[in-house]
Amino acid sequence: MQAVATSEAEIKVVERPAGVGARHNYVGAPGLIDDKAQAFLVVRPYAGARVEPHFHDVDQFQVIVAGDGRIGKKEVRPITFQYADAFTPYGPIVGRDDGISFFTLRNVSSGGHWAMPGNKHNMPCRAGRNIEGIFDLGSVKVKAKETIREELMKPQDDGVWTVGIRMGANATADGIVADHNGQYYLICSGSLIQDGKELPSNSLIRVDAGEAAPTLTAGSEGAEVLAMQFGKPSERPGSDPSKLASRDPNGYVERKNA
Repeated sequence: MQAVATSEAEIKVVERPAGVGARHNYVGAPGLIDDKAQAFLVVRPYAGARVEPHFHDVDQFQVIVAGDGRIGKKEVRPITFQYADAFTPYGPIVGRDDGISFFTLRNVSSGGHWAMPGNKHNMPCRAGRNIEGIFDLGSVKVKAKETIREELMKPQDDGVWTVGIRMGANATADGIVADHNGQYYLICSGSLIQDGKELPSNSLIRVDAGEAAPTLTAGSEGAEVLAMQFGKPSERPGSDPSKLASRDPNGYVERKNA
């Protein structure tokens, strides 16, 4: 298990024509081709922020944590999450006046992407699942030491699953059952205390496949945590990390926005 506090993420400033943003690297590194997890926060706090439609060769979750706008035709705001199967096009991601910031969470690294339209011939399968939902922060009152769970996405046949965990002050709770293929826990409000380290809002816990789910302990103001689980490896392209370390790094159409 890896717990990364907000302040521990590596920050890289990113300048674009519409404004200056940043990428906060939490787990793994951009542009790598391996079978390790990859997680980062994209910050684009300016009007006109836009990511054009594209797809990746790995499964991923994305979570909107600041700003508002849309993904494709779907309106998004904090805390909107999206799960997309590998080789499933999505977008554009468009921010409004205050821009948009979102986490990208992957069970295995992606070294780039393929822009759409124009790259359907690079999809080895039909587009898969594209599931969105909302974790509505502060909508439920939680007492001290109390925990309330909210199933935000029903468990899929392969184990893909999303649960909101609302914890009162100093509450303790088990994570979701870790019997599939890797998990992330995003602290959306309040804080957790993990192995003596404070994890404030926008901190992240990564659980690899085969590891036990964590025990979560809320701080003095409680916490709201988004738990996300990937599916079991299968024959579906992009779902099995063990088959992805040998990918061709020159096979991507675009690498700068990996």
